[in-house]
Order: sequence, then structure tokens, then C-alpha cells
Amino acid sequence: MPAPVVPLNFPIKFWWQKIKAQALSIFRYRNQNNIKQEDIDKRLVYSLSPRKLPTKNQLRHLNKFLNPREFFIVKICVAVVLVGLAYYGYIFIGGHLQAVPTQGGSYSEGLIGYPRAINPLYSVSRDVDADLSILIYSRLYKYDSSGRLSPDLADNLSISEDGREYTIHIKENVLWHNGERLTADDIVFTVQTIQNSAFRSPLRSALSIAVIEKIDDLTVKFKLNEPFSPFVDLLTFGIMPKRLWEGITPDGALISDLNLKPVGSGPYRFKSLVRSSAGDIKEYVLEVNESYYLDVPFITNLNFKFYPNYEEAVKALNSKQISGISYLPLDWKNEILAQNSLNFFSLNQPRFVSLFFNQAKNQALANKDNRIALALALDKQAIINEISKEFYQPVDGPILQSNWAYSDTLIRYLYNPEEAKEKLSNREINIILTVVDSGSNILVADKIKNYWEQIGVKVELRIISGDQSAEVIKNRDFEVLLYGQSIGGDPDIYAFWHSGQSGSSGFNLSDYKNLEVDKLLVEARLINSEEGRREKYRQIQEIITGDLPAIFLYSPSYIYVQSNKLKGFDGQSVISPADRFAGVSGWYLKTDRRLAW
Repeated sequence: MPAPVVPLNFPIKFWWQKIKAQALSIFRYRNQNNIKQEDIDKRLVYSLSPRKLPTKNQLRHLNKFLNPREFFIVKICVAVVLVGLAYYGYIFIGGHLQAVPTQGGSYSEGLIGYPRAINPLYSVSRDVDADLSILIYSRLYKYDSSGRLSPDLADNLSISEDGREYTIHIKENVLWHNGERLTADDIVFTVQTIQNSAFRSPLRSALSIAVIEKIDDLTVKFKLNEPFSPFVDLLTFGIMPKRLWEGITPDGALISDLNLKPVGSGPYRFKSLVRSSAGDIKEYVLEVNESYYLDVPFITNLNFKFYPNYEEAVKALNSKQISGISYLPLDWKNEILAQNSLNFFSLNQPRFVSLFFNQAKNQALANKDNRIALALALDKQAIINEISKEFYQPVDGPILQSNWAYSDTLIRYLYNPEEAKEKLSNREINIILTVVDSGSNILVADKIKNYWEQIGVKVELRIISGDQSAEVIKNRDFEVLLYGQSIGGDPDIYAFWHSGQSGSSGFNLSDYKNLEVDKLLVEARLINSEEGRREKYRQIQEIITGDLPAIFLYSPSYIYVQSNKLKGFDGQSVISPADRFAGVSGWYLKTDRRLAW
């Protein structure tokens, strides 16, 4: 048998005495129990060193006890074991190591125009101000990335049984950017300032239906003269700090330093601005609010650069001076270089383009069969494909498919030129189609003209400028008008289809009158149940599409451009352009590697 491995670091005298004693003891034990010599040898060795695994010192002398071939085999085995452990360690870590967002980095975006009044009183009127305001100020309610209303400062809401009182309790841990606490006093002050006619806020008309009162430091109550189910959608304006604004007069509101150096409670706060030699703001920098009461954003700085037009903004994007553009008109998309390095997000928006009939201006349009024929003659999908099937969606009724109140039971008029001709019954029809010279409108109008002429309708195009459109609409100076409307986040379409909204002061462009629709539109405003409102709007959609006061064509997407280095954007819909920042807390530029178990 091979020589046993024994410790090599003991003194010889000690070894010898220990061996003699152990040998004598084992010899006696063997004679008494008839033990084999091989087992005795093992016991003798283990008595000297009870460890079954060799020590470091023993391993150093391993080559003295093994022949070269044995020693080589041992080294090979050890190498195989080490390689195997390394491989399986790599496989394990590779399967469990994940990239996770981490804080840091700056994102730069180009905006068209220049900021003037970054405060909730006036920002709704200008996209640039609204973009910055939504990042700086918190609001009671906000629209999420899918376009649905969700709480922001509001912690809970209770509505009285008669639908006239809305009691809102706000979150406790909200701080202004200067470290002070946000309370109900700030909310009451903001609402009453908006309602003050001397400040001339564009929001005044909408909020005039309610009176606000403070219940306690974290609770407010709105009292309405009559029930109004879309009321919560009105509460998406920013809240201003009372202590900083209460001393500012209506005349000074637009010239206060707080317009350009605001203090809010939103996810980002003002850091710096750069002006040109002419005094215009060239760059505006926001930094992350580390004390934000919701998820603190990952991106440290948001840099905004301002341009007078899309041509300059596109040049800046192509030269990598900015990493994104707030909005890109479709006809500018082909001017973008290196498109593979960018993401073009197609976001739903509550806007659609329609052909509005003015039956009083052209008696042929008063005949429903004629209107149906005109609808059947149009291949809407072909028109969309001609513009861009990627960024436009067909529309069949007065409520968009992305809205929660949309009904798929409405009447659709699918492309059928033969049936269109039968509806006309050889009647001669002459139409003047009015179109605003903007974007792809002329291209669309030409396509419509061609389709209608194919069924025997004579069409004259009347092209007007954007400046003329307000007067044309006010006076209803058109027979058929190609025009787009924005309807907001709530499905309330009272302003667009109630008979009381017809005439020069209303948005009912077709001067549509239907008593049943009027009744349903009013009832839908009085119901707080979403299910109850959905049923009312289902009936409204069916009746309007059946009466066909307009041909609903398509909804253009909101095109948002970002560098593909920016991750985390999850937007699907925007109610207003500023809502593209709804999920800004989830955007990130930097990542860290962490094990996920």
C-alpha cells in the first residue's frame, strides 16, 4: 500500500514518542479484536493527524509522495474542477445579473417657441409654458401615460349623493421646492386666484362652476351649483404656493420673477436659464427634486432649448445639439437624419379630422341619402395610407377608440362606390369643399375630391389660410368643411353636438340638432357612474353616426421624437402635448448591474 501522508511540521522526538505510544495501544487492541493490519495503519495515521483533508503545508509537499504521472493527473483534475466552477458561475451570474435603471444623466429636448409664464394661471395657453409647468408643479389630478385620469396630490375623493360636492383629501408628505409644506391653503388660494377675473386666467370659465372651501390643513371641498360628472377632469391645473404668490397683484402676475423662476412641488425644480443677447431664453435647465413625494425621477437634469421654428429644431437634432423634439409635424419626418438612432413615438390624442356638412348652405346636403353616398364614396384607409398609415388612425364616430366611452356598436360607412352611386339616383350635386391650408389638408382634400367625382359629384376646392378659418367658422361660411377638433380627455362632447352650441358662438360646426341627443348629453353630465355614462354615450354615438351630420375621417397621432439612448418611455396617449411627461419618473439614461434571485 502507498505510504501514508503524515504531518511534516512536528519535531522528530515528538513524532517518535507519539508513534510508539499509539502503536503499542493499537497492537494490543488488534490482538484483542482481531483487527487487520491495514486498518491499524489507517488508525495510526489518523491518530497523528485527525484531518481527512490535507493542509496547505501538506499540499506543498504533495509531489514528494506522488510519482510524476500521479501528480500530473491531480493537477489536471484540479484544473477541470476550477474551469467547471468558473463556467457554471458565469452561467448563473449571466442568468441572474440584470441591468436596472439608476439615477444620473441629462436629457436635452428642443421646443418651438419661448417660455413666458411658467405658472398655472396662464401656462395652459402656450405649449412651451405648459411643458415646463407640468414638470415643476403638482396638481390634484393628472393624466397618466395611457391618457386616463389619475390622482396626483389627491389622496382620496368623496362625492356627495347629489353629485354637487367633491371632498378631496391631499397627501401629507408634499413639500414645495423651497422645503415648506404644501397644504389646503395653497389649493384654495390657487383656485380663488384662477377664479378672480382680474387675473384673466384662461381657466376661469371652467372653474367658475364651483366654490372651494378649506375643511382642514389637508382637505378641501368643492361645491357645484349643479352636478357635473366631468368636474374632476377640470382639476388638472398646477397648484401654486400661497406664501410666494399672495402678495402679487393681477397687474404684476405676468411680470413676476416667479414666471421664469418658479417654485412648485413637482418632480423637477428650476435650476438655471440662459438668455440670448436679445433677451430671449435660449436654454432652460430643470434638476431632479430629491424630495418629490412620488417616485423620484432617474434623470438628474432636463435641458430645454428653444427654437423659432421646426426647421431650426430639426437642424439642432441632426447636429446632436439636442436629443429629442417635443413634437414633429409629419411633413418634417423625412428631414431627420440618422433615424435609426431615434425613437418616433406615435401617441394617441383626442383630436380628429372630419368633414362637417352645412345643410343650410347647400340644400343637397339636407338629403340624408346624399350624405350617406358621400360617406360610402370615401376609402378612408386609402387616404390614411397616402398620408401615413403609421401615424394616423381611422375614426368612425364622435368619440375616439382610445377613450373609455367608445362604443363599437356605432354605424360605420365602409367604402362602397357602387352603393354610393345608387344612393344618389342620378341626382346632380355640386359641392364647395373648404379646406385650411395646413399640413396635409390639401392632399386629403384632393383625394376626397377625386373620390366624390368618381360617383358623379362635382366638387370645387376652396382653400383658405389659418387666419381666415376663425371667421369662416364663426359665420358658418362653408358647405362642407375639412377641419380638426380636439375634444379633451373626458368623453363629454356636449360642446360639439348639443343644439345649444350651434351658431356663431359654439363648436357645433354642423349646427346639428337632435332632441334625443340633447337629452342624453345632459344626462351623461349628471351621472357619476362610469358605467352609466358609458351607456349614455353609446346611444349618443349610434344616433349621431346614424344622422350623419359629419363624416368622421381620421385621428392624427402626436409624433414625439427621442434619442434611443433614453429608455423607459411608455406613453400611449396624450390629452395635451405636455402629458408626454406623464411617466417621466421612469425615464433613464444610466443603468447598474445587479443580481436578481
